[in-house]
Amino acid sequence: MDIINTIKTIIWCVYILFIPGFIWSYVLFYKSEIDLIERIAVSFGLSVSVVPLTVFWMNYFFKIKITLANVTLIVLILIISGICTLYIRNRG
Repeated sequence: MDIINTIKTIIWCVYILFIPGFIWSYVLFYKSEIDLIERIAVSFGLSVSVVPLTVFWMNYFFKIKITLANVTLIVLILIISGICTLYIRNRG
C-alpha cells in the first residue's frame, strides 16, 4: 500500500507542478528562444504561480469550493487552454 501512495504522489506532483507550466512555457516562449533546461525550470515556476492563483481567483470570484475534483478540473482546463492556444498560434 505504501508504494501505491508514493506512485500516486509522484504522479500528482508532476500533474500539478510541471505539466501546466511546461505547456504554457511553449505558449510564452517560442521553441528556439530557450533550451530544454531553462524550459523545465520555467515550467516549475509557472506551475507554482499559475495553478494556485487560478484556484484562488476561481474561489474568490465564482465561489467555487477548493476540492480535489475542482482543482483537478481547473488544472485540466489550464492544460487544454494552453494546448488550444498553441494550436491556434501555430495554425495561423
